Amino acid sequence: MSNITFDAIHTQTKQKKLTEMMHQSARVCHEMHNPNPVLNQCSICQSNNINFHVEKFGFRLDRCDDCEQIFCNPMPSHEQLASYYNGPMKEFENQFFADSFENRIPIFSHRINVIHNYVKQGLLLDIGSAIGIFIEALKRSNTELSIHCCEPSADACTRLKQRFPEINLYNNWLQDLPSEEKYDAITLWDTIEHIEDIDIFTQKVFSLLKPGGYWFFSTPNTHSFEWQIAGKDHVQLLPPGHINLFNPNSIEILMHRHGFNISEMQTPNGTLDISYIDKLTQSSNQYDEHLGSFLKTHLQDENFKQQFAQLLSTTTTAGNVFVIARKPA
Repeated sequence: MSNITFDAIHTQTKQKKLTEMMHQSARVCHEMHNPNPVLNQCSICQSNNINFHVEKFGFRLDRCDDCEQIFCNPMPSHEQLASYYNGPMKEFENQFFADSFENRIPIFSHRINVIHNYVKQGLLLDIGSAIGIFIEALKRSNTELSIHCCEPSADACTRLKQRFPEINLYNNWLQDLPSEEKYDAITLWDTIEHIEDIDIFTQKVFSLLKPGGYWFFSTPNTHSFEWQIAGKDHVQLLPPGHINLFNPNSIEILMHRHGFNISEMQTPNGTLDISYIDKLTQSSNQYDEHLGSFLKTHLQDENFKQQFAQLLSTTTTAGNVFVIARKPA
């Protein structure tokens, strides 16, 4: 598996300007009226045991004590989200994706091998394609899958069409996608954490799959090593972008509620966790209590880093969960 590090896929420009750009986008969102109510129930497990977790960029995030889902409460309005995804922040994101394009290709190598193990031919719908890093990796694999893309960002769609003029491209939110076409596989990379109405979204994915079709997706794993150490300082606490943050338990509940069977659940790319926590511990000693001086010392040993990265992957505790769920035939 590739040695993927934090600095390789997060450009220095992104790291320096991310907070500034998030505050700028959040200010615009907060100027808009949000009619959404404050929820008193977890949307994943329906538990009433939800409590304040943290505030980021003026948005409140709560946490369910039962399934441990972290979510925006109230959820941003559709108007706020449309502004965010078609504003300066999304253009900034698309640019740092472009700047780190080749470094991000290896992220998808393992995922594509897994997809091809399950689905070798047919129609694949990629939701939230951004500027097409996965599409490029898929094409380089000489896939026999026919690719369709669904992406709400106009800027991203312009970039996609320029790079891949032959693909079937929908500049839509998923809920607005035509329902006539059915797919053998649907992919969703680090996008489900952006979805406000997770039930409607999951129902739509289920309806678009052929009987026996597969949904392949990834999302941050809040039960991972890096989340346990970084905690409320984690770099991926980014509302109104990231508004639904999952863990293997909450994913399993969501999948089963909507009729999916989970074929596998993996957490590959443990090297990304290691490099991120290494970066945090070198910048500040405030994480020492969580990490422990022993682990901090041993993270300087390259052999230990590699072995620990593999351990995170094999024990399903790496920072990004990759799920393969199947619609019953």
